[in-house]
Amino acid sequence: MREMTFEKRFQGPFGSVNGGYLAGVLGDAASSHVSSVRLRRPVPVGEPVYLFADDGWAAIRQCDQTLAETVDASEAVATTEFVPMDEALATDHPRFDLGMFADCFVCGRGGEAGLGVRPRPLADGRFVALWQPSSSGLIEGPLVPKRFLHSALDCPGGFAAIAASGHLAVTGSLTTRIDFLPETDQTLLVVAEATGREGRKLFATTTIFTESGLVAATAEAVWVTLETLSIDPAA
Repeated sequence: MREMTFEKRFQGPFGSVNGGYLAGVLGDAASSHVSSVRLRRPVPVGEPVYLFADDGWAAIRQCDQTLAETVDASEAVATTEFVPMDEALATDHPRFDLGMFADCFVCGRGGEAGLGVRPRPLADGRFVALWQPSSSGLIEGPLVPKRFLHSALDCPGGFAAIAASGHLAVTGSLTTRIDFLPETDQTLLVVAEATGREGRKLFATTTIFTESGLVAATAEAVWVTLETLSIDPAA
């Protein structure tokens, strides 16, 4: 058991920790190249929580409540179809702006030392982000750490799922496979697509590619809609 406090800069919506970053922290603690993290309750920023890890399992707890934990995961994690760099650069669609995520560590405009993963919609309904890890003040060294790959895989899938459904949502679970750690000084393509819906659950797959099309990491996510809020993706 280890006490820890997540800094505000790692937030997602509503003052809680970004789901992808949290999945990366738990994935690191579980020491597996494939991990599945279920977010049961929001993990607050700026408050002490406790990290538990044992024999391939990890969890975040606060006041005797489990806020997030790893669960059994299959080695088979889906990938999206590659989008060539010239196609990604050619998209003239504006960035899909979700106001409540404006300060998100991964995709938001504000905040210090964010990752700068800002998805744009493609004509086929998928989303793509050109990501330059070296632009983040947080990433040191020649390779992108696992927890930041998890982070980058989170938001684009949410954009795709939310746009397809018309309902705002938050991360419910993220199952991630890391194939290799890409170099920080290259441009990566993060491609996401919505893959279905079941009640309040929205499904999405997101993949991080190198410019040549190699898969560095991929994730399948479940997003849970917020019952009282909705959006018009065409607005």
